[in-house]
Amino acid sequence: MMNAALTKLRGKRIGLVTNQSSVTNTWQLSRVAYHEALNLHCLYAPEHGLGGNVERGEGVRDSDDPLTGLEIRSLYQDEATQIGSFDDLDGLLFDIQDVGVRFYTYISTLRQIMSIGLPVTVIDRPNPLGGTIVEGGLLAAEDESFVGPRGLPIRYGLTIGELAHWMNEAYDLKCELTTVDLQGWKRSELWFNSSRPWVMTSPAIAHQESTFFYPGMCLLEGTNLNEGRGTSAPFELLGSPFIDPYSLSADVNSLNLNGVVFTPISYTPTGGVLNHGLYGHITDVSVFRPVETTIRLLSLIRRRYPDELTANDYFRKLAGFDFDELDDSEILLERLRSESATFALETRRLYRYE
Repeated sequence: MMNAALTKLRGKRIGLVTNQSSVTNTWQLSRVAYHEALNLHCLYAPEHGLGGNVERGEGVRDSDDPLTGLEIRSLYQDEATQIGSFDDLDGLLFDIQDVGVRFYTYISTLRQIMSIGLPVTVIDRPNPLGGTIVEGGLLAAEDESFVGPRGLPIRYGLTIGELAHWMNEAYDLKCELTTVDLQGWKRSELWFNSSRPWVMTSPAIAHQESTFFYPGMCLLEGTNLNEGRGTSAPFELLGSPFIDPYSLSADVNSLNLNGVVFTPISYTPTGGVLNHGLYGHITDVSVFRPVETTIRLLSLIRRRYPDELTANDYFRKLAGFDFDELDDSEILLERLRSESATFALETRRLYRYE
């Protein structure tokens, strides 16, 4: 576990930014392992908290960790207040399993800690979605928020360590940045094809199928459709009381979407109403494109239910484009493919793995 970069942290006052998703190759929680090796000064918790049990958008409270006895400082009070206190530290260690998606807020937390002026060491971890496919257009500066760092596509195809170096340059953070590289990971490797079990990274990303649908189906949170929250299959479902699931599933499957099929379903989310819609099933993860799939789904539903399907202000923050652009999904997809291809080409120089 220890290498030269980590050995240099011994004897220093180090704060670890982490959560329950971070475990060693022997399944020990990394905060316990790092505290044993480095005598950590404190812990920092991102959105969802150290245990990953706090719901999205809810504030995370300062507390104490029963496993290590360390103080837990919240980095997420609410969407407008994320930064904690760092005056008593010599440096920060970041170890969180990311999912490789722009609106997953752990990367915004990484950007924030890199901007405070302390040295930061990032423990690199695999991108569950692999490192070869990039999807979605680049988010414009005027659409930037905590759920969307500017300049990134939705599925960015970088590990968290590679992304840290990209952020350091793109945002001119001037962070003294060190990364602890992965051993044996290849860009073509997908968690879906891995024998390693998935550890829940947040309340709604409980298993790997959710992880692979998430880059696209999360866009539904900017609409009046349910995306499966409140069920056992978040992001694998979509539904609404106004949908006819049988005719919609037939129309969707006639699109011949790559690597996925949808079956009709009716379900009631916890505390919600009866929804009718679709259940997604990945048939070939290597060709499945979650962002393109969701755009085609929304475009079809918008044509079928023009008076019922609506969007809110959150949609553009997530998608990076206007809801009305779904009216001509082919033009939209052509633009998004061009932007994502440009990003993929420009970030090749940052690759740390082949």
